[in-house]
Amino acid sequence: MTRYALILVPCSLFLVLAASAQQLYDPGDWVSYQDFRYARALDAGQHELFVATSGGILNYDLLKRQWYDPMVVGYSLSGPVRIDDPMLLYFDDPAQRLWVATRTQLLQYDLGMESWKLTDHDRWTEQELVVNLGVGGEDLYVETIPASLYTRLFHPNSPIPDPIWYDAVTRYKGSRQFGGLMIDISGADPGNVRWRGLRSKIPLERNDLLNPQPLPPVGFPVALMPSGYTWQADGTVIDQQLRPAPITDWIMDRWGTLWTAQWGAGIMQTDLRLGSATFYQAGPAGNDVRTIHIGPEKIWMGGLNSGEREGFARVNDYFDEWTTVERRADSRIRSTDVWDITDWGGKVWFATNEGLLSYHEKRGTWERLDVTDNLYASEIRALARGGNSLWVGTVRGLCELGAGGEIWRVQNPGIELAGVTDLLLFNDDLFVATPQGLFKGSASNREFSYVDLEGGLLNAPVVDLCLDGDSVWLATPDGIEVMNTDGGYLKSWLSNTWFNSSRVSSILATDRHVWVGTDGSGMYRYRKDTGEWISYTTADGLIDNHVQVLRLFGDDLLIGTPNGLTRFYWNRAGRLR
Repeated sequence: MTRYALILVPCSLFLVLAASAQQLYDPGDWVSYQDFRYARALDAGQHELFVATSGGILNYDLLKRQWYDPMVVGYSLSGPVRIDDPMLLYFDDPAQRLWVATRTQLLQYDLGMESWKLTDHDRWTEQELVVNLGVGGEDLYVETIPASLYTRLFHPNSPIPDPIWYDAVTRYKGSRQFGGLMIDISGADPGNVRWRGLRSKIPLERNDLLNPQPLPPVGFPVALMPSGYTWQADGTVIDQQLRPAPITDWIMDRWGTLWTAQWGAGIMQTDLRLGSATFYQAGPAGNDVRTIHIGPEKIWMGGLNSGEREGFARVNDYFDEWTTVERRADSRIRSTDVWDITDWGGKVWFATNEGLLSYHEKRGTWERLDVTDNLYASEIRALARGGNSLWVGTVRGLCELGAGGEIWRVQNPGIELAGVTDLLLFNDDLFVATPQGLFKGSASNREFSYVDLEGGLLNAPVVDLCLDGDSVWLATPDGIEVMNTDGGYLKSWLSNTWFNSSRVSSILATDRHVWVGTDGSGMYRYRKDTGEWISYTTADGLIDNHVQVLRLFGDDLLIGTPNGLTRFYWNRAGRLR
């Protein structure tokens, strides 16, 4: 999404001091992605469509016919606003304001200022559920009902709510401009109000649909669906695996397009003139991102996502075409818990909990290797490509896969090479990270020896490795260390001193900086030329303070967390940092 920075001219010394003491934010610096297939609510104006999902807010330009960056963490003039679990939204088109109700908050987004604002919080209890937002005159209305009542509102095979909710409503009234909700004790239904929510879940009429004949109970037309999908008369979509994706909301835009929110399948756009439907989804499936592989055309990512409708994901360079790979995609995929991804020999390789997977992108075929193919174990944890070999780290030892498909086990007389956590290949030197520490050996003769760590990290488990020229940077829970590729110690930084006592979880070294991820205090950046450290947390734009993987994508940084993916445009010119 195009962003514009505000230029604030200080008028006094007080304002100058305030600006220097306060973090300023550029919304374009950070973009985050979660699983957006669980859509809840829709609203559209003259030129904009907004979708509330479990992952945040999606925004579509009806004129340009394009999706903007998802809004997972919003920004006010002075700091971030968490868009946490949005339940319902209302787009006040004339005022160019978007109202979003979460489980505990009421948020306002000003399109002109591109700024979020928290207008109310904890106004309703956790036992209440927001079911309607409305605007009429100068007033804003929010209606809630007991959460326990919601599941009894819908009859089988119909998304039209039963009117019993009318008698259980608590109504709040505030200003259309700034919120300020108070309980409305008038008792009478306000007139001339446009509503979104239960009140707007009504059947479509035939004159809304141009030519197609509406089908009961909702009045949706027959449409040509993508291959493998079926659209039922009650709005439910049946996917290729015969799984239902119930409809949660629908709206017609001014251009004659029907938009529907399908729980589990994303957003469906139905062109009523052509009678065809398409889907849009965004974000990593399952949200847990532990590995990111940037290939020549696609970016792959995965984590511990083995549940229903979860898996690993791939996206194009523009981050607008997402694909999810589930266990159901192929019988050879036994697990979608993915620890590492790389490409080698014309295939993409995946380290999973149930074997070593490979995917031939041109043919679209999958293969799987496990202990029956001479791997030490089926639980694969790390991969490293090098010339004619792919090195495979398992929980029980290290293996080498040759170009001809043969697998050799590296001799492991003890537990030294068991539990491989990461691999790094530099020329003929292979570095192996394990819970017992760091090992180094020759890739050609497969002989390895223990490497002593220094600077207070002796015998520390090694969780991540990266190469920086002729230096190796390594991460341990207790801190980080840099050494020469010949194993010579250079310098170290301990967690207790430099990383707020958090456990270090990932590391990435670039020409100018070293990026360090932790399991609780966010991310740190070390500037090599000055020795300066800077920290980044959710207060800056991270989606989660537990950073699991860091990868460089052009001039940007991709950050994987248990709660989704963040893209940090750290090198973009923006506001003062």
